[in-house]
Amino acid sequence: MRLILAAALLCLAAGAAAADTGRDLIQVCGQSASLCNSDFQSKEVVAGLRGNHCLPTDPGPAEIAVVDWLGKHPKAARQDVTKAVKRAATALWPCDILRKGQ
Repeated sequence: MRLILAAALLCLAAGAAAADTGRDLIQVCGQSASLCNSDFQSKEVVAGLRGNHCLPTDPGPAEIAVVDWLGKHPKAARQDVTKAVKRAATALWPCDILRKGQ
């Protein structure tokens, strides 16, 4: 019985970890690397990263850089997670598809 209760609590905690804003993402990433990685794979965060063709290929350092940038820019971090991540990625890796192809 205790095992079932513990599993249910873990599921609830994992479900509550999904980030709605940039501040939520900062908080989740500060709590757990696995939850942070999971949030970075969510459709909302992926949508914020989509279109930036200059992102680093290694996701770990990119995630850390985005979270650090959001921590230093509280106004941007108050936005919904898609906009906040897009703003961070654009500031960190400013390029467009034309420069990428050259």
